[in-house]
Amino acid sequence: KMAKLYYFEGKRGDAEAIRMLLADAQLPYDNVGVSQPQFQEMVASGDLLFGQLPMLEIGGMKLVEPAAILEHIATMADASGKSSNLYLGATENERSTARSLCSAAADLRRELLLVRQSKHNSAIRNNFKDNILPPFFQAIDKLAVASSEQDKGLGDGIHFTFGDMAVFEAVNAVCEEFKVGILRPYPNMKEWHDKARYRPEVDKFIVARPEAEW
Repeated sequence: KMAKLYYFEGKRGDAEAIRMLLADAQLPYDNVGVSQPQFQEMVASGDLLFGQLPMLEIGGMKLVEPAAILEHIATMADASGKSSNLYLGATENERSTARSLCSAAADLRRELLLVRQSKHNSAIRNNFKDNILPPFFQAIDKLAVASSEQDKGLGDGIHFTFGDMAVFEAVNAVCEEFKVGILRPYPNMKEWHDKARYRPEVDKFIVARPEAEW
């Protein structure tokens, strides 16, 4: 049965990296937009553990929490054998790194959401650009040093993992908000971001996706 991904209708939000990973892994799914009344019904019915979206429904399981969903999709993708890429990484160290990348990406997204919610507050935007973003981008730039042409991931290993996708989507969202020039001081990260941006299925997804609220 096809997976169903539930998220607030017309929004990218915490579901966007999940959609990108499903697209990159070429796993078919039904993208289900949820209105506020439907969301309240889902919460009341007990369908949503912790009362939040996104939710991935597959094989009778209803899974919430973006990082858990991404890791589950990575497991499905690797089991499908459609690609030589290992979304879980080739070792437990790579998988653990992917989990920590998911956590870091979630932190960055939270901070960026505050910026987006405060469009006309230049102090918040400047604080994000000057104080919050540099340490994160510096850390990713260190991880993004490629060991070979085949190296698609951050840190150890050459695989593009579910953690890479989480970070890519968050960094790409920053580029949408502040323009891609914001990556220039971080050449390793920019090269890694551009490699990820032009993965064939990611490129197709980004070109085809509708304009939406973040």
